[in-house]
Amino acid sequence: MKKNLLLIIIVICMLFTVPLLYYKKPKPVAEPCEILITIEGVAKSIPLEHYLIGVVAAEMPASFHPAALQAQAIAARTYVIRNTDYGKKAIKPTTAHQVFIDEKARQQKWLTAFAQYESKITEAVKTTTGQIILYKEEPISAMFHASSNGVTESAENYGGQDIPYLQSVASPEENSETVKMTVNELNAKLQTNWTQEDFLNLQLERNSSGRVQTVKGKKNFSGREFRELLQLRSTDFMMMEEGNDIVIATKGYGHGVGMSQYGANELANNDATAQQILTHYYPQTTIGNVCTKK
Repeated sequence: MKKNLLLIIIVICMLFTVPLLYYKKPKPVAEPCEILITIEGVAKSIPLEHYLIGVVAAEMPASFHPAALQAQAIAARTYVIRNTDYGKKAIKPTTAHQVFIDEKARQQKWLTAFAQYESKITEAVKTTTGQIILYKEEPISAMFHASSNGVTESAENYGGQDIPYLQSVASPEENSETVKMTVNELNAKLQTNWTQEDFLNLQLERNSSGRVQTVKGKKNFSGREFRELLQLRSTDFMMMEEGNDIVIATKGYGHGVGMSQYGANELANNDATAQQILTHYYPQTTIGNVCTKK
């Protein structure tokens, strides 16, 4: 009886001790490093990843493909990290930097779709937690815009500086708009005193991306200046006569540099991943982690 009891005790001990010989403690889950973002006009700083939910919600339609939303989250994270020096400086919640809307504004924007879209965008941010775009191991100037004219604009054409990862690349979306203005409206915005014929005789000198680089006439403008004064969607435009008025047709929406948001969505709908989208619009870059660069 004692032998049987001893045997039972030995077996029980083996049942508890043998598994311990093969047990390996699981690796701890990596947590994102603590970076707080200060938004101009907002009293309290908020965590980086929470901030990004408000940016992606404001900057890209929530109906877009998840891969496009992920690409936007990574680009927006890179932008805020570079422009705030990892949270040391404040950022504007407007197009001067990148637009941000809080949860209350998101509820007002999406109404009955709030729960669906909030979850979708939160997942896009969560899936890409900490990811940023790097060139030579440094966060890039992750410029983005709504849509292109078939190709993106280069940084050199836009601002005069040649940046290897902000080159002109093909973009698959189509986006155009036509606006009509009277001659008086045009003169008021441009501070000119021209006739309809003067406007129709303007020479539109285009650059390598097909956008207007210079407008030449009785007074010269850069394409950017002309666009801004007339509040046109892009610098790819042409002018036509319609009765006594001038019709201006534009292609694309925004400055055209970096990632096209509508182009990103088209690529995503054709099975491109977020990383493939980003390496297309920002050539020669890699994806890194904000925590390792802090």
